[in-house]
Amino acid sequence: MTQKPKVLITYIESGFGHIMSAQAIADALKSKYGDQMDVIESNIMKDDQDEVLIKFEKFLINQTKATNKYWHYGDLIFAVMNLGKRPFMNLVHHVFFRKAVNEMVEVFYARRPDVIISTHYFITFCAMEYKRRYKNELSVTVISYNPDNNVHIWWDRSCDVFITNNSLASTEAIRRRRFDYSHVRQVYFTVRKCIREFNMTKAECREKYNIPQDKFCIMIADGAYALSKSKKYCKYLVNHVKQPLTILFLAGKNDKLYDEFCKMASNTRPNVTLIPLRFTEKIYEYYAASDLFVTKAGPNSILDSLFVGTPVMVDYCPHPIERATCKLFVKYYGCGVTAFHRRTALKLINNYVADPTLLDGCRKAIAEHIDKNMNGGEQIADIVYEQVKYKIEEEQAKTTY
Repeated sequence: MTQKPKVLITYIESGFGHIMSAQAIADALKSKYGDQMDVIESNIMKDDQDEVLIKFEKFLINQTKATNKYWHYGDLIFAVMNLGKRPFMNLVHHVFFRKAVNEMVEVFYARRPDVIISTHYFITFCAMEYKRRYKNELSVTVISYNPDNNVHIWWDRSCDVFITNNSLASTEAIRRRRFDYSHVRQVYFTVRKCIREFNMTKAECREKYNIPQDKFCIMIADGAYALSKSKKYCKYLVNHVKQPLTILFLAGKNDKLYDEFCKMASNTRPNVTLIPLRFTEKIYEYYAASDLFVTKAGPNSILDSLFVGTPVMVDYCPHPIERATCKLFVKYYGCGVTAFHRRTALKLINNYVADPTLLDGCRKAIAEHIDKNMNGGEQIADIVYEQVKYKIEEEQAKTTY
């Protein structure tokens, strides 16, 4: 019996961008090399019902929420990270987070994969710790895909392969973070298969969800938790916009906020149609139904919107990762605009409602820079195949004798 190389794809919640990126990689690996590899997907912090890991994932989620909710909290955290650099990261994880690291190492040991694929710095750190502890017993390749558009200091530069999605991040990894250039690879943006294959028109999406066809439509969101500026911006626009406007408001997993906006939706002025939304994996269909997506600079939500052709308005960049996202997609590519104050957003949206062609430049930029035919997930799958090719060929050779 031949033994396929075991490739472990790890899912971790710290925001939902890391999960979406891992899903895109899993889609590509199963589609392209599923017959040659044993592709194992794991919600690595939850699947073993380990209380330490479950608690630590909640800690990461709460940190993500705090960066969105509290002004400059994210800047403070990243300032501390940059001040202490790698030695501080090692100290924190070996002392304060020691239990979580040890439990994660044992989770890996129980699975004994040939390849670990990570989209989050913590998983990469633990994977490298696992590799160091069991180097005399096991052989494992650690591949990190960084779904962000820059490279922060806590990514472990000793991983076997480190993958970025744009040239600015690659340069930062090599020149600023001192990664070995031979370990750094660059691929196109990763996006889930369902989005790459999505082909509904704006009119079809609006019909599917009973969204008015004859109004300019914006979507307002702050990721899955809706803890940043979305509530403030939405209320302000509902009360002050004078043009006919549909507002799709993503409350996500914030049930309290969803209920609040459902009540508000029944009392809006005649020119405004307010449609609150819960978290859904098909949120890209609402992006496609919209003329403009108003959001903080979350890398994956912006990318999903651009892949369905909808320009973005960035209203908030809570930390350096999201500033890098804004810089790449808005300033560098020109796929959207910024409006860091609600009055600025109102002015721009009134202008766009009066003349939708003002967004044609953004749509042209999207067409130039966002290519559905390019598949970062497949490129990562090819990199994984390169890393285990000798094992596959060895097993195939056994079957010929």
